Amino acid sequence: MAKLLKKQIPMSPPAEEYSATAFRRTEETKATTRHILDVAYGPEDDQDIDIYLPDDANATNVPVFMFVHGGSWTHGYKEWLGFMAPAFTTLPAIFVSVAYRLAPDTKFPFPVEDCRNALKWVYENISKHGGNPDRIFVGGHSAGGHLAAMLALELDALEASGMPRDVLKACFPVSGVFDLTGRDEERLGPLLKSPSDAPAASPIRLVVGNRTPFLFAIGEIDFPELIPQSHAMADALRNQSGAVELMNMPDEDHFIISLEGGNPDGPWVTRVREWMLNTPTN
Repeated sequence: MAKLLKKQIPMSPPAEEYSATAFRRTEETKATTRHILDVAYGPEDDQDIDIYLPDDANATNVPVFMFVHGGSWTHGYKEWLGFMAPAFTTLPAIFVSVAYRLAPDTKFPFPVEDCRNALKWVYENISKHGGNPDRIFVGGHSAGGHLAAMLALELDALEASGMPRDVLKACFPVSGVFDLTGRDEERLGPLLKSPSDAPAASPIRLVVGNRTPFLFAIGEIDFPELIPQSHAMADALRNQSGAVELMNMPDEDHFIISLEGGNPDGPWVTRVREWMLNTPTN
């Protein structure tokens, strides 16, 4: 708990309610789902992951779904996301919740690099837990959607890290941020050293040549600035080779859409599971 307390910063009442609900549901999940917690992928605080496993301890070569938490890059916890695991471990698949170092202490590009190092750990080690390193998928909510998209699109960085350029078989951003060049400098300040870094930190500027399939989700009553971001990012990717789909989620706001990630019968979970079993190609 000391680790969690160290990262607490003030949040809005809806965000506080979301946080409490996510923590509670994750604790409930731990009681019923096989898991390995706080697996380090680096030497620093917050460079670790939680791994949730299928009930069948003998399952092998199952797909792997890495998911990155949100929180405006300045707060958030991998412990927010364990509640999502049962919707995917029943596929069967392995669900991995990723922590990364937070702004303002850690500036871009280091949160992206942390997530890439987490992916590298999964690629090199997940077979020991029954996962298939050739069937890794990534997603994220809000700021985590931004980081997931950066992972999928920075192919040279994947290769330089010793992974195949196609290590990620699809990307599933939820309520993500994709163009930092259009955001208020005050809001970018915690993440970026300078506004001049915004283009390099914007997934929408990195789409040329993309072949990775993308499935976007955005809430009908999400934060107003995020709705056009998802549509613009999907449109930009449709001019490339990878398959693209965007799900508009009726009656869902920025926090409900995340909590629905644990609903095994929900439309987003159903679609993600379908893509993990039979990833579309153009």
